[in-house]
Amino acid sequence: MKKKSPNSAPVLRVDETASLEEQIAQRAHELWHQRGREHGHDLIDWLRAEREINEWHQQKARHLR
Repeated sequence: MKKKSPNSAPVLRVDETASLEEQIAQRAHELWHQRGREHGHDLIDWLRAEREINEWHQQKARHLR
């Protein structure tokens, strides 16, 4: 079994069948879990998730050109 190095970023998995809002909500939920389910950072998680999901879609669009 291959181990992840501690500095490697987790792979962003995007469910393309879900709406953009659902994709962002799922990613924000993942970020909340990564933080240890600590409350009080929901806006920060949402904005980071929004940025990551939008960047993912932009990269995908660039590769399709």
